[in-house]
Amino acid sequence: MARFFLDTHVAYWLVSENPKLDDKLRDDILYPSGNQYLISDFVILELTHLNQLGKIKIPGGSKTLFGAFESMNIEKELITDSTFGILENIPILTIGGSKHTDMMDRAIIAHCIANKETLISHDSKFPCYRTYGLKLLEA
Repeated sequence: MARFFLDTHVAYWLVSENPKLDDKLRDDILYPSGNQYLISDFVILELTHLNQLGKIKIPGGSKTLFGAFESMNIEKELITDSTFGILENIPILTIGGSKHTDMMDRAIIAHCIANKETLISHDSKFPCYRTYGLKLLEA
């Protein structure tokens, strides 16, 4: 059984039924496949923040998110000390001419590295973190 973390984009596409999420991946998440899907608190924080800013729409807010993920058997994995140790040691990379300072992105990456789990993401910056131990499946 493989374990996968969902990045913010993928988690949002899943709960909003957005067609950007690959049907095969959606089916694997929603129907028992033998794989385990997880999210970190950082994803919930980022989705809540984006909803507050009006960049995404989540009727019912974070309370709805918790219920949706629970109904899909997506587990929330707790943040540990090792996540923060990794976060402090990952360099702030320059990607495409800009420093990648997005704290939530970096926290999600650190959480996955700390737990030695594969992150499913659509973010084009994330492959740059493979050399620091990120296992990545591009969505």
